[in-house]
Order: sequence, then C-alpha cells, then structure tokens
Amino acid sequence: MDDQITQLDRRLISVEKDVATLTAESEHARLHYATKEDLARVEGRVAVIQSNYATKEDVAELRTEIGAVELRLTTKIADLEGKVLSMENRHLRWTVGAIVAVAGIVLAIVRTFP
Repeated sequence: MDDQITQLDRRLISVEKDVATLTAESEHARLHYATKEDLARVEGRVAVIQSNYATKEDVAELRTEIGAVELRLTTKIADLEGKVLSMENRHLRWTVGAIVAVAGIVLAIVRTFP
C-alpha cells in the first residue's frame, strides 16, 4: 500500500507542478489582455476619428461649391479671352497705322529728294 501512496504522491506532485506552470502562464497572458479602460480609450479615439468623417451631405455641398467655382472660372476665362482679342485688334490697328505713316514719310522723302 505504501507503494500506491508513493505513486499517487508522485502523480499529485506532477499535477501540482503542471497547475503551477499553467497558473504562471495564464498570469503572464493576462498582462496582455485588454482592460475596460483600454477599450474605453480606443472607443474615445474611434469617436474622434468618426467625427472627422465626411457625410454624403458634406460631399454634395462640396460638389455644389466646385460647380459654382467652375462657373465663375469659366466666366473669368471668357472675359479674359475677350480682353485679349480686343487688345490684339488694337495692336493690329496701331501696327497698320504705323506702317502707313512710315510709308507716307518714306514717300514724302523720295518725292522731295529725287
């Protein structure tokens, strides 16, 4: 019977060692678990991130503003093209006038000094 008790004692000692090892491992694993405070911090960050999301209304507003800016830009470009065209015509008139004036001066000089 002593033999059986010794064998049982060895088995219990082995089980106790395994339980102690498992307990230590589980304590070590618990250090890496998330706590309620950790989750609350993460939820706070998520709320801040979600508050920065653009909604469909925001996107629609931006599209409307972009359309208005495009319209104003198109109008300004058309005005600028009109001004360039008028300056081009004005420059052409001055150039033709200058050529006629120079031709008249050259003709007057040629007639004066034959």
